[in-house]
Amino acid sequence: MKFETKLKAAAAVVILVMSTVALIPLLVNRHVAETMGDLKAAARREHLYQSLISMLRDAETGQRGFIITGKEEFLQPYYAGTSMIPAVLLELKTENANPREQGSLKNIEDITNAKLVSLSDTISLRRDSGFEKPAQVIAGGKGRSQMDLLRSLIGEELSDYTQRRNELREELLITSNIAAYAGVAATLINVVFLLGVLLAAQRALMQRRRAEAHANEITGELRRAATLATLRNAHLQKSADLLHSLELAETMEETSEIIAAYLPALLPALSGSLYLYSNSRNVLERSARWGSVDTEAEVLAPLDCWALRRGSEHLASGPDALVCRHAHESGKDTARLCVPLITQGDVIGCLTVVGDALAGEHGAEQGQWIVQLAEQLGLALSNVRLRISLRRQSIVDPLTQLYNRRYMDEVLKRELLLAERKQGAVTVVMIDLDHFKRVNDTYGHDGGDALLVAVAAALRENVRACDIACRLGGEEMLIVLPECSLANGLARAEAVRLAVAALQVRSNGQILTATASFGVASFPEHGRTVESLVHASDLALYEAKHGGRNCVVAARGTHATALVA
Repeated sequence: MKFETKLKAAAAVVILVMSTVALIPLLVNRHVAETMGDLKAAARREHLYQSLISMLRDAETGQRGFIITGKEEFLQPYYAGTSMIPAVLLELKTENANPREQGSLKNIEDITNAKLVSLSDTISLRRDSGFEKPAQVIAGGKGRSQMDLLRSLIGEELSDYTQRRNELREELLITSNIAAYAGVAATLINVVFLLGVLLAAQRALMQRRRAEAHANEITGELRRAATLATLRNAHLQKSADLLHSLELAETMEETSEIIAAYLPALLPALSGSLYLYSNSRNVLERSARWGSVDTEAEVLAPLDCWALRRGSEHLASGPDALVCRHAHESGKDTARLCVPLITQGDVIGCLTVVGDALAGEHGAEQGQWIVQLAEQLGLALSNVRLRISLRRQSIVDPLTQLYNRRYMDEVLKRELLLAERKQGAVTVVMIDLDHFKRVNDTYGHDGGDALLVAVAAALRENVRACDIACRLGGEEMLIVLPECSLANGLARAEAVRLAVAALQVRSNGQILTATASFGVASFPEHGRTVESLVHASDLALYEAKHGGRNCVVAARGTHATALVA
């Protein structure tokens, strides 16, 4: 066979092989396009499910805010969430779904509608009946059960789609490997049959390498996306745990401990501090820290931070960056992100985060995550402050700042139980201002209020830190003295009587004075229950009133003994 014939045969074989190889990328690209379409569809449905649970959470947050405060503006998240939920459900139903998912979606839709009805009913109940009834409905746990069931059902669907994405990625990897193996085989055949057409082989090899590089790049991007998705899911779970813990916090000090415990796991390889405005609103005090920030300032002036000046996040990274004045000298070379905590237009604090990871490969994504976290922290801390304020308003008398009768009942029950268990004593002192009606008639209610405030201050100054001073109503007050015998209670009552008698209160240019009568009763001598003990002190107070006023009387069973004033 002539060389030309062999060359033609080799060329024919090469053409055949190259034609076959040329078809492979088309098939691979078609398969990749279909797989990517499936990936996008799965991602879209995942997003819809996540949006559904987020909207329900927003609606529930708005509902709870309205029930707690009674203010209609708190319903904005509720209206925003409920208005979009039907569209999300409709889109989930209209898009392609397997029969199993359709059944699960039907359950999700039914539970969602039931949840929306429950939210609407409690809101209506709040408008019609006030706080107590809807609070009892919420405390019943039906809403939480519905949300837990929805999270479980949606979590199963998200898990299925995660598994589906993994399968699609494996399928893409196998397809890429097949394409690579086919390319290698074609190269060998080309070398065997046509060494003379080296240039063509080299060109084909270069094309094949570019295709492999592109395939590897796509695979790397998918792997990075999967890693970021996994990290984001872990962050979401941890942030959900943080927010749930903050919902259960009773004091701002407790919120600081919770934040300091969670943030090292939420922001690994980073350090930072949480600053909150002091009561004076002129400086911010550090309430939580994590990582290597011991040299950071404990007190932050608002003008020292660019984030607080701008009202938005500020990143200082690099030698030419605009650095906040509160940054420590040793830490100015490290990337720093400051984010103000803003809720309903009010700045309540600032989150500062430092670390080289902010300027790394994923620094932008890290920064966005920190900004989102700061928004959630701001709202959670605002809710805690609101809850603390509401609780204080429910147990403290607004005029005298003494505890009210309801709190007195609770604390006295507790102290009696402790005293009975420890075989100790509890003494109560009933106080009533003498001729207080005459003060109101003579000097007006402003004068009477000023006198009540001064007497309340005298009570607080003349009792121990563990004692509880309460206002029962009008000019009647009561002091609970834990672990205090009758004799010590009488001495304390006498000290308070002298302090009240020494008061000189200026009101409207006039000097007001006052005296008070005291009735003292002790557990267990005069009663073993709240009612009996308060009644015994009230009887002693009655004896003090009829014994000339401005004196201290100790209860003796059904009798009372007066102390000389």
